Amino acid sequence: MRLRLIASTPDIEALIAAAILTTTGSKPSEAYEALRRQPRRAERIVERLEFHHGSVFEHNRLCWLLEAEDEAILELLLRSRFFQLSRLGGKRWLMSANLRTVIEYIRQHRDPIAEALLESIGEVAPTVYKRLRGETSK
Repeated sequence: MRLRLIASTPDIEALIAAAILTTTGSKPSEAYEALRRQPRRAERIVERLEFHHGSVFEHNRLCWLLEAEDEAILELLLRSRFFQLSRLGGKRWLMSANLRTVIEYIRQHRDPIAEALLESIGEVAPTVYKRLRGETSK
């Protein structure tokens, strides 16, 4: 099995932080633009967030190229109905999900797909990656 992140919503952590702040009264577009200019502030907000508060993790999309046997794809779909997969041909699949789906899968499963998903988000959601890496190394 091979998994490679090929696209994602830009500035995911700023978007998550903006979603958190807008529940307290800020205008969404203003909060998002301010947090894009201040990535450290966005990081500090995301660091404090409880992962079970799922809604703020749904405002994004991640897309991967997945190479896997049909059995692995079926197992993934049976474990989580929120991954979307399209066969590209042979053992190649286009897979997409939001960060909430990824977080839930990583926290519930200890398998090669969970590990590959975790590694794939390191660049686009580094604060979330660090928190999950800390949880899975225990």
